[in-house]
Amino acid sequence: MKKAVWMVLFALVTVGMMAQPPHGQRGRDNRGPGDRPGHGREKIECATNEQLHMSLQVLENQTFDERRLEVAQLCVTLGRFCTNDLERMARKFSFDDNRKKFLTYAYRYCSDPWNYYSLRDVFEFRSNFDEMMDSVYR
Repeated sequence: MKKAVWMVLFALVTVGMMAQPPHGQRGRDNRGPGDRPGHGREKIECATNEQLHMSLQVLENQTFDERRLEVAQLCVTLGRFCTNDLERMARKFSFDDNRKKFLTYAYRYCSDPWNYYSLRDVFEFRSNFDEMMDSVYR
């Protein structure tokens, strides 16, 4: 099992390195470099569809949330994920507490942290979202 997870994560990193779009070309969700509102010089680099798909598959294959949390943290450390990607990954967790831990950890690796407010609907309880936002904006 561990070997399979590491092989998928290695493939995730390898695909990410080879699948860089040419400078100025738009990526998934029609986002391109400099699409941050009001900031034309900032570049948003998001994971490719292949990277996101492989990460979601690895998360789905984990039986327990604790293991899923470890794997998800490793994925975001190795990849470049946008808020929309992190939302899809967070929905793989069974409990708000693990979603909160994951999203708090993933914030520092997020390509568009100014969109983190949009993660409200991931949580069952508003208080968990508020606690997560307090943690990332300290």
